[in-house]
Amino acid sequence: MTPTPHRPRVTSIPNLLGLARIAATPVVIALLLLPFDGAGLLAFVIFCAAALTDWLDGKVARARGEVSPLGVFMDLTADKVLVAGVLVVMVEVGLLPTWIVATILIRELVIAGVRQFAAADNVVIAARALGKSKTLTTLVAMAILLLAFDAETGGPLAGLEIEATLTTVGYWLMVVATILTVVSAVDYLRGAVPMLLGRTGD
Repeated sequence: MTPTPHRPRVTSIPNLLGLARIAATPVVIALLLLPFDGAGLLAFVIFCAAALTDWLDGKVARARGEVSPLGVFMDLTADKVLVAGVLVVMVEVGLLPTWIVATILIRELVIAGVRQFAAADNVVIAARALGKSKTLTTLVAMAILLLAFDAETGGPLAGLEIEATLTTVGYWLMVVATILTVVSAVDYLRGAVPMLLGRTGD
């Protein structure tokens, strides 16, 4: 007898982790826009916990046999909401220049459009190694900049006199992430060209 496949549920553990990542985004944003002593460190902890769910939800979904189109959508949406939301606020509070954030967001919009085009033809384009490296570098850089924000706004790290170091390391890591963003987009689009032109195979 063929087992009945799991129906996708919003309340599955992997999807709840994705929802938690979305819910964490406005909290981090509020901590940056309405800072108090220690707000940066708290934002760092929440951001890191939310970023960790990105790795955890996929692992849990595969272990429980709950991989589904809904889960994939939830995972991708939660990732973009967290990163895009916090990046925009980092421009507002002076942690990042506009050109870096604009480059990253434009890349995400273009790739999202390609994925949507592919999905219309029931084609799934897997994440590439460069894209994964870009994501990891971006998240690490953002986390470091949140620590720099804590030092800058009189939080627990202020007395350590490491604000300049954290800011410099976070900024240049974000520059590296931006370069990876552009290179990975080119790599991604090169692989998608046959599909975009209707040449999916002989």
